[in-house]
Amino acid sequence: MKKILMISLLFSLTAGFMACEDQKDEFLSDYSTILYFRNSGEMPLTLYKTGEDTAYQLTVNKSGSDRSSTTEVEVAVLDDAALEAYNVQNGTSFVKLPENCYQLADNQLVFGSDNLYKMANIVFKTDLIYDLPAGKEYVLPVSLVNAADSINSEKDKIILVPSVMIPSVYFGQTGFVSNTFTDEGDAQAKFTLPVSIPMASKWTFDCTVAVDESLLEEYNKKNDTNYSILPGSVYSLSGDGAVSFVPDDNSKDLEITVDRTKLEYGNFVLPLRLAGCSKEGFVIDDTKNTCLYGISYVPDESKLKKVELTAGMLSSNAVEPSEGALANLLDGDVETYFHSAWSVAVEGTHYLQVALPTETTAFNFYYTTRSANGSAAPVKIIIEGSLDGVSFNQISTLTDGLPTGGKETYNSKIMVGKPFKIIRFSVPENASGGNYFVWSEFGMKVF
Repeated sequence: MKKILMISLLFSLTAGFMACEDQKDEFLSDYSTILYFRNSGEMPLTLYKTGEDTAYQLTVNKSGSDRSSTTEVEVAVLDDAALEAYNVQNGTSFVKLPENCYQLADNQLVFGSDNLYKMANIVFKTDLIYDLPAGKEYVLPVSLVNAADSINSEKDKIILVPSVMIPSVYFGQTGFVSNTFTDEGDAQAKFTLPVSIPMASKWTFDCTVAVDESLLEEYNKKNDTNYSILPGSVYSLSGDGAVSFVPDDNSKDLEITVDRTKLEYGNFVLPLRLAGCSKEGFVIDDTKNTCLYGISYVPDESKLKKVELTAGMLSSNAVEPSEGALANLLDGDVETYFHSAWSVAVEGTHYLQVALPTETTAFNFYYTTRSANGSAAPVKIIIEGSLDGVSFNQISTLTDGLPTGGKETYNSKIMVGKPFKIIRFSVPENASGGNYFVWSEFGMKVF
């Protein structure tokens, strides 16, 4: 007997498997009619403890040279001796589920001339399986037997390996989630945050979302940021924070509506926590139950004006003495460049600092990497703003989309912060792992 092909797949617990076009020509030359499981071998199943039984379907295919034939086959549970033989052959130690933990219905499958597949229905007693003693790997081993025609001996068995989980509810986005909108477009800006469960719902129930200011306090302290909480007067939550599920839903959106006419430019956070679920038996996933929903309100790009930078407005804590003056950033020539210190030691992270002519709260910037190569191009940029050059507030940290090739230009999105007149661009790491960086051109626009 050939070793059965092992396939590890997660199945939907409610949907059937349509197999009309699957492997129908595989045995045409050998048999007029042949029957087999569409998916054979060991099949892990995730079931959920909801207080209700769980339905599952197996697909049996009919193939061969005579597809219009009529035939029948039985789906049966392997006996203990057959399962033990399987364990010995495959190095497993499976234990058959007790009979009270499942029900095999419609196991006598009759194929008409127009049937290319049939479904066998199994009902798992989920709560009873969950309560089985730990330390054993329980399975439901089934096989095709007593067929009127041939059975494919390599696809005649399925070893269903169920595991029962407590169903959870969780945010589809967790941690800090960044969103930006401008003063163009509708006055009411709409955002969404998905609330999810791990399977299609069979019930009607609600999940509640609450604002938790302590989440933002902890985040600011941990990350040395100073985000402000989104004022309660400028936003509303759909359902007042209640997210309603109905049958067949596995995800629903919490809608966040922000009235920009009541908001000043700036970076805000709405700290949200999943606070409850009305479906008995469901738990809140404590690893995905919070979201710091960031909302940056920025002016439209058309309202920004180019800064006429001069070399005297630029400074750095790490000017390389042997090459690459700051003035090279402003000469319009990508063949010249500013190079931060590599031949001398500098304490702290290398930075470029710009003293703006006037105070502002919004800006964007661009730079071009060195013409020759991008080995010293930044892979992380920390941006901070200050009014006095002593006390700095973090505005943003960039890691995504930064160019690492030669003569490549990066144009930032519009960023906002607390009022500043000095802006600092710190580069803790370059593309080759060093702590210095090289730019050939640089420019800014401000609000």
